[in-house]
Amino acid sequence: MVESNPTGSIARVFIGRQTELAELEANVAEAVAGQGRLVMLAGEPAIGKTRTAQELGVLAEHQGAQVLWGRCYEEEGVPPYWPWVQAIRSYISGKDPEELRSEMGAGSQHVAEIISEVRERLPGLGTPPHVEPEQACFRLFDAITNFLKNAAQNQPLMLVLDDLQWADRSSLLLLEFLAREIEASHLLLVGTYRDVDLSPEHPFARSIDVLNREGLLQRVSLSGHTQSDVARLIEVTAGVSPPEDFVEAVHTQTEGNPLFITEVVRLLMQEGDLTADSGATWTVRIPEGVREVIGRRLNGLSQEANEILTIASVSGREFDPTVIAPLIEDTNEDQLREVLQEAMAALLIEELPRGRYQFSHALVREKFAEEMSQTRKAGLHATIGETLEEIYGVDVEPHAAELAHHFREAQTAVGIEKLVHYSLLAGDRALASYGYEDALDYSERGLVARDIDLSGPQPANDEEAAALLFGLARAKSATGVGHQLSEAFSALSRAFEYYAGAGSVAQAVAAAEFPIAPPPYRISGVAQLMARALAMVPADSHEAGRLLSRYGGILGAADRDYEGAQQALGRAIAIARREEDVPLEIQALTYAADVSGQHLHWQESVDNGLRAIELAASIETPQSELHSRYWTSISLLHMGDLNAARPHTTVMRDLAQSRRTPRELAGIGFAPITTLSCLEGDWEAGHEYSDQGLEVSPLNPILLSPRVLLEHQTGESGQGEIYLERLLETMRLAGPDQSQASVRASMAIAAIARITGVSYRLEIAEAAAEAVLSN
Repeated sequence: MVESNPTGSIARVFIGRQTELAELEANVAEAVAGQGRLVMLAGEPAIGKTRTAQELGVLAEHQGAQVLWGRCYEEEGVPPYWPWVQAIRSYISGKDPEELRSEMGAGSQHVAEIISEVRERLPGLGTPPHVEPEQACFRLFDAITNFLKNAAQNQPLMLVLDDLQWADRSSLLLLEFLAREIEASHLLLVGTYRDVDLSPEHPFARSIDVLNREGLLQRVSLSGHTQSDVARLIEVTAGVSPPEDFVEAVHTQTEGNPLFITEVVRLLMQEGDLTADSGATWTVRIPEGVREVIGRRLNGLSQEANEILTIASVSGREFDPTVIAPLIEDTNEDQLREVLQEAMAALLIEELPRGRYQFSHALVREKFAEEMSQTRKAGLHATIGETLEEIYGVDVEPHAAELAHHFREAQTAVGIEKLVHYSLLAGDRALASYGYEDALDYSERGLVARDIDLSGPQPANDEEAAALLFGLARAKSATGVGHQLSEAFSALSRAFEYYAGAGSVAQAVAAAEFPIAPPPYRISGVAQLMARALAMVPADSHEAGRLLSRYGGILGAADRDYEGAQQALGRAIAIARREEDVPLEIQALTYAADVSGQHLHWQESVDNGLRAIELAASIETPQSELHSRYWTSISLLHMGDLNAARPHTTVMRDLAQSRRTPRELAGIGFAPITTLSCLEGDWEAGHEYSDQGLEVSPLNPILLSPRVLLEHQTGESGQGEIYLERLLETMRLAGPDQSQASVRASMAIAAIARITGVSYRLEIAEAAAEAVLSN
């Protein structure tokens, strides 16, 4: 919304939304006072969501808050976490390095994995140790969360994430994580999104559902302006007082959509049909849609401006004149500048920092883009890609996603070679920054472009194909469940076969040691592939130690080979100690505790677990400590030493309650203390800890089976049946927990029969036990 003044300059005016702003301003006040919030502004396209967020930002600044913006874009080629990167990048640019180091703390090296400027501002940062995808993602989310909360402690923050319907899945997962952690902070998260055409399968719709279920989301819906607001908007835009019948006509035709209103008024002004003395022309035909309005407004631009902006629209919502200049014939720098000034005067584009521009609204850019043939678009994308290659030079890798997008759109003009090359680079960068959904897309695109079957058995036939398949495997292992993990291993095997055949030992070892699935999850061929990789490296090398650790865990937990597992894990521990590789020693000892416990060697499990716990404390990794203490406490409980088990169960409970571990793992933090409470007859505590665990992991069989028995032991058979049904549901789901659920369901049903004296569902217990024993 704009207001004209006698000098012809334009000033922004905010009209209406007083009720919504009052509600939103209350959230600002609460955040400033230390009660963080997540608020979503929802509505149809161009209804004023971004403009309302801008006005709220002004109010927040008046209350002493700093406002940060991150925007999502519909076009492809945007790196993972882009809205977060924009917001954090703008924050750190003017920050004193020592203050920034204090706010980021130990998490700075994790944040630097997605925001390279952090390393520039804080030189000397190390590289985070390699961990499994779930833990890597958690470390990043936890680091960003702590940083933003610390920063908001020094000055309240309002962080706006605009157009979330276009956000990548990784950004949405970070949003869900942060929303759970900001209640006691000075941080206000404001999101905007289009609520039309948002199917239940849409990634953002799933995030909305999660946030709603957990009571973390406040939604403010924006609708069209009232007729009185429409009159005011026409008045400040046109500088004239419109008659009531004209206001009513505009309100009816536009349904109060502010962009539609302003575009209609500007069009009528442009065509000379809206002046103070226009008289009868007030009843001029109002176009039927905002796209038609924008289209007619473009007719008022010079032919040169239309041509240049059409070309610019291929770059995206934002564009750089230096990139589009080579695409424009017979236009020098001064002429290009004049055209951009003309477009800004018409309010079709806006100037951004660092010499960039953006279309004033996504609909404006879309209108320019739709005027072009597909053939011409492909040619322009090719030229833009080639121009960007020249601009970026040797520093092209950080921009791989952008180039992959342009060469994908240009493949009918230039072929697939550059599409595949940049898809591979973009996938690797997405994996490095924990953008697993994006990495999956890039890997699949590269393989499809090369006509390589995504799920076929054929080994890779060259290094590029192997790299794409290995990227596909890593992305699938992080995003998939159940049978998808087997598909991930199949892709990894196809890459491994090429590396092994080509004598590429380092790549073969990297593929073999990658944690494609948890060790207890049996996937045919994993142990055999690792054995082949072990034969490729010296028996006592560091590489062998890393392979032996996972190999031993798989042999003992999935293949039930206790002796083979003990031998492999013993060698891995010895190599880890010689190499002073503490994370590797922790991993091997934790696997050893797991294997010993599963094979009923309780004291051996405790000894390995205690040593892992001691080492885990030295590197402060909550996940490692949680895994280490789990089998230690379980083994002590099986040995009947409740007093020795108690401190371990208490630490696990505290780790889970502090949410310092991934939600997928936090649930098991409550399992041992639930069991301990029940063994001690403290049914109330057992219920409390079971509830906390099932809240974060509702289908975890390790938590469900003790709850089933707890309800029956306390005479609540009806509740026990509800939890048993949930356990049986888990047993029917494909995935790592299927076997675990079958074991626990068969044991729980038998125990229920003993407790109640009623032989019920024993045939299910027998079938479940037979299925486990036959595997």
